[in-house]
Amino acid sequence: MDILSGSYSRDEGEMAGLFQVLWGVEGGGFRAPAALNGSDGQPLIIQDRDDLPRICTRPTAVDLDGDGKLDIVSGNFGGTFAVFLGEGEGRISPTHRFLMDEDGSPLAVEGHSDPFFVDWDADGDLDLVSGSASGGALLFLNRGSKKEPKFGPSTTLLPAVESSPDDVFGDDWVHGPQEDTRVWVDDVNGDGKLDVLIGDCVTLTWVAAGLEEAEAKKKLDEWSERMRKAQDEFQAAKGNPTDEQQEKYNEECQKLWKEREGIVRQDSTGFVWVIYRK
Repeated sequence: MDILSGSYSRDEGEMAGLFQVLWGVEGGGFRAPAALNGSDGQPLIIQDRDDLPRICTRPTAVDLDGDGKLDIVSGNFGGTFAVFLGEGEGRISPTHRFLMDEDGSPLAVEGHSDPFFVDWDADGDLDLVSGSASGGALLFLNRGSKKEPKFGPSTTLLPAVESSPDDVFGDDWVHGPQEDTRVWVDDVNGDGKLDVLIGDCVTLTWVAAGLEEAEAKKKLDEWSERMRKAQDEFQAAKGNPTDEQQEKYNEECQKLWKEREGIVRQDSTGFVWVIYRK
């Protein structure tokens, strides 16, 4: 077994993701990561005029068209799904296409597309499940066949969520998957039904040491007003601030954010959830 991964940037520094592979070694273990080349000998990469579709967030190896050859379908920052067809014996076409819906528009989620293929409706072909930057999980049913997949419009398996609140303390408010979801589908509890595993990202806000919650909320309101005032003053420059105004604004923001650390602390973390299918 090998490990296939996406990446955010290239060695040259531009935000365009190469595909990385850690090739499995006989007897166990993996080689150091290396860029995956197409059959032309060049590093495989999504080509697009815009930056967002070129940054791959999660590639998956799958026989998408049922010809017995592994293809690569990659999600990206833009939310679409790029397909590199396999040519057999580990070779991958250097060119790609995007998955399209029945109307000829690219299949898409709201950023950070996250393809996982599974026969969700047990009709013998592969359907597409994806997380997204806004959270939740979406399903695109294959209305074609195993060899000629045609995906319909998305249906919601789990709705997206609003952004994490920064004025609610603790984690009692977290009752389900939050933002930047990544999905996996399997029969977790062995009941013969496919369940959805979801990883997420969430920002939790906690009262700083030595403060009571009521005091922290008051200080946070005062802090927010001062930040709003600083932003309003900077915006008064009407998009053309002087270097002195820019420097003053930057210094004020740094000072304010430092003060905020004495009121609350924030942790960026994530959880793994399982959504059992009825």
